[in-house]
Amino acid sequence: MNLEQTGHRGRRTQASRRGMTVKELVVVVVCLGLLGVLFLSGGGIVESREAARRADCQSRMRQVAMAVQSYSSQNSEQIPVGLYKGSRYTAQSIILPFLEATTNIYQRFRPFNVTADKSANATKNLLPFYICPSDNPSGTYISPGGGSYARSNFVFSFGSDTMEPAQSSSLGVFRVGQPSSYNVMYTDGASNTAMASEIVSGKTSGDPSGAWGYGEAGSCGYTHKNPPTNSPVPPVLAASATNFTTAEATASSNHPGVVNVVFADNHVQAVSTSINPQLWQAVGTADGRETVVFP
Repeated sequence: MNLEQTGHRGRRTQASRRGMTVKELVVVVVCLGLLGVLFLSGGGIVESREAARRADCQSRMRQVAMAVQSYSSQNSEQIPVGLYKGSRYTAQSIILPFLEATTNIYQRFRPFNVTADKSANATKNLLPFYICPSDNPSGTYISPGGGSYARSNFVFSFGSDTMEPAQSSSLGVFRVGQPSSYNVMYTDGASNTAMASEIVSGKTSGDPSGAWGYGEAGSCGYTHKNPPTNSPVPPVLAASATNFTTAEATASSNHPGVVNVVFADNHVQAVSTSINPQLWQAVGTADGRETVVFP
């Protein structure tokens, strides 16, 4: 073997044993750094996902408010009855024709005085536009009358006190047993009057929260008597199907620190759970004549 061959083999052996270049080392360090950032920012990813769910929730709420507006424009500017006494028929049911792909479900409710048994097949339907993506409203609520009701999350505002308050100034956009209108908000202003908010769906058999087709506190409606919360409590139910003077429910959500509220002018706002209680009650009234200034 000559020296030239030996030298060639030596160079080849040296090349095969060489370490990483500076460029390769930099690439490895950068990759490890990125992996570290991703690992440390896991909470940030979770927050981003929740922000997306909250935005989706707001979009759905806006569509519901627009459906109410469409109903009003075709019914002499009336806002539908919040819930009918006796039959417990809800505003969520009434506006179904103005929401996408719901006409067939709506037809099962007619006439308005249907009983829970007759509407059971319709009320079992899980309707995506009434659902907040941050909740899992699975299962059904079985009413005392035997009807089955799918869960949801969007509830209409019945005022600043109970669903049938003693003071007319405490009434909200929606009323028990009677329609309302956009005209009643002339003084307070539609932009300062809450139309609907969220409620975490009931998880027990005795909690009707979110049962969109059932006329009850927490199922189709809420009040502004207590500030919104991320720690939901069961609603105070009506004394009977014709007496809602003590019925009340608190807005709640799984969005950390806030609940979404859609106002009568169709704008949606994330309202802090630490909102001033007086301000919260003020936005719950349709004609309370209060001064409303959000911070």
